[in-house]
Formats: sequence, structure tokens, C-alpha cells
Amino acid sequence: METRRRIVVLIPAYKPGEALVRLTRQLVSMGFMVVVINDGSGTLYNYYFSMLPTEALVLNHTTNRGKGRALKTGLEYIHRHFPSIAGVVTADADGQHLLEDIMKVSKELEENEGSLILGCRRFDGKVPIRSRLGNLLTRWIFAASSGKMVTDTQTGLRGIPYRLIPEMLRIEGDRYEYEMNMLLSAAKGKTVIREVPIRTVYIRGNESSHFRAVRDSVMIYGRILKFGLSSLVSFALDFTILLILRQLTSSLEPSLSLLLSVSGARAASSVFNFMLNKSLVFKSKGSAAPEAMRYFTLAGGILAANYGLLYLLNITFGINIAIAKVVTELLLYAASYRIQRNLVFREEKGIKAKMDAAITGRLK
Repeated sequence: METRRRIVVLIPAYKPGEALVRLTRQLVSMGFMVVVINDGSGTLYNYYFSMLPTEALVLNHTTNRGKGRALKTGLEYIHRHFPSIAGVVTADADGQHLLEDIMKVSKELEENEGSLILGCRRFDGKVPIRSRLGNLLTRWIFAASSGKMVTDTQTGLRGIPYRLIPEMLRIEGDRYEYEMNMLLSAAKGKTVIREVPIRTVYIRGNESSHFRAVRDSVMIYGRILKFGLSSLVSFALDFTILLILRQLTSSLEPSLSLLLSVSGARAASSVFNFMLNKSLVFKSKGSAAPEAMRYFTLAGGILAANYGLLYLLNITFGINIAIAKVVTELLLYAASYRIQRNLVFREEKGIKAKMDAAITGRLK
């Protein structure tokens, strides 16, 4: 029982039903501390919040602010008022997370206080097709952008160590994208991610979910989509200049013509791409000079790899230059994203320290 008192279960709730009442009563009876966030559900749902056990703390948003914002509200409160706990387990309010699985994640968190714990569904049995395909898509997108494979990127059942809460509060996103950003931040910061297998539960085809397929998907994949758009526009510029220069230098020896064309095209497109990624994709507030130095060092490496692959495909194997260029860019895309996110536009230590100080001051 004492072990469970060291874990706070945080439940964001928007227009809940009996499942929230049932789960909260079970958790309290098992000795857990419980914090519920009423995320602007409206007066029609006051009944369900009034039925929660008195031991559970309810925090209210007057309007719906999104799951990410609800989680941050809870984490900020918990960090301020429960400094001696091991950590927080987040669970959904719709009945998809079973008591036994919450206890499994809680136990794993208690034993590994430095790790982010994920309750990962096995996706067996009757799983809605949109959920099965959605998880498969996000799993591979996350792997491509972070270099790490996570079985269930969309799980809401997570164990967050107390010491990581300030970091969690710095992460961008107020809605469903927050949970993906949390994983990306953990991967970037070298936080160990541990997986705990849990039951896959979908109630009436997951009809209680408030997930909006198009809007929320765009927000979840926002940074990756913007990076893709930035890369696509830069590729179009690079591709056009490459073909023009290749034509203008066609009288030269083939390898020299290719070298001049690739170098000229990459020089022009990389300057454009740097400015686009700094301001639009990563929204970096770091110093431009160090970032530019890191970026163009990367660009030099990408240029060498670009030339090597194009030489192999176009000159050695005789593949059309346009086709060879497309294949080359696709091969280098994922590596470029990870390096830019983790090394080029990384958060400067001075900025991070100021953010930590601001958060710490607000939490006290």
C-alpha cells in the first residue's frame, strides 16, 4: 500500500461517463492518490465528477483546452504539492486502461524512477481499423524521425518520473500532439523508454474517443510534416538548379560536370533550407551563427553522400539523373531530419537553463 502512495494517477477527462467513476473508485480503493482534470466538460457532465470519491482531487478547466494542456495542469499541480512521490501514471478516462495494467505501469515506474514507462497495447483481438493503421503509421514515422522503435506511440498509459516533470512541462503542444512530442523529447534527451505490455481494450469501436482524425493527425505530425514540406520545396529548388547546371556543363568530363552541378545546386538550396528549418520547422531560438556552422557542416556531409550516391547510380549504373536524384534524396531524408533535430537546432544550454529556472520558480 505504501508503494502505491508514492504514485499519483493523473486522469485528463473531457465529457466522461461511468467508466471514469468506476476507475477512480478502484484506484482509490487500492491506495493510489488520484488527480482528475475536468477539461471543460460542461455542466451536463458535472454529475460524473460529483460521483467521484472524495479522496480524488478534481482540477477544473473552465473551457476545453485539450488533453496536452490538461496533462500539464495536472503535472504542474502534482510537482508543486507532492514532492516526495516517485512519479505520475497518466491514464485515460474512457475505460480503456484496466486497473491491473495501471498497477503494472506503476510498479515498473517505482522500480525504474529514471525511465519513461509506456503501457503498450498488443493490438490483438478486435481492434478498430483506424486505430490499428494509425498506430502502425505513427510507429514508423516516430522510428524514422527519432531512430528508436516504440511499439505503441499513441498509448495514454504512461509512467513519468517525478524528476522529469519540469522537462514534461517544457514540451510544446496542448492537444493530442503533446504525447507524441513527449516521446520525441525523451528520445532526443536520451531518456530510457521502457515498455510494459497491457491489454488492448476498445469499447464499442472506440466511439467515445474525442480524437479528430484530420485535425489532430496534422497536429501530431506537425513538425515532421513541416520538415517534409521544407525538404520538398528545397528539393524542388535543388532539383531544378541541378538539371540546369548539368545542361550548362554538359561539354565537360561527366564526373566534373556532375560535381559542379551537385555542388552549385546544394549550395543554393541549403541556404534556403537552413532559413526555412530554423524559423518554420524547429522554431529554434538558438544563436544563428553556431547553428549555421553545424548546419553547413551537416550540409557538407550530405553533399558528399549526395554526390557519391548520384555518381554510383548515374555514372556507374547509368540510371537517369532525374530518377537517381529522387532515389538519393529519399535515402538521405530520414538521416537529415534526425541530425538537424538532435544536433543542429538543439536547445542551447543557456536557453534551457533559463527555461528550467522559470519553470522551477513557477512550480514553487
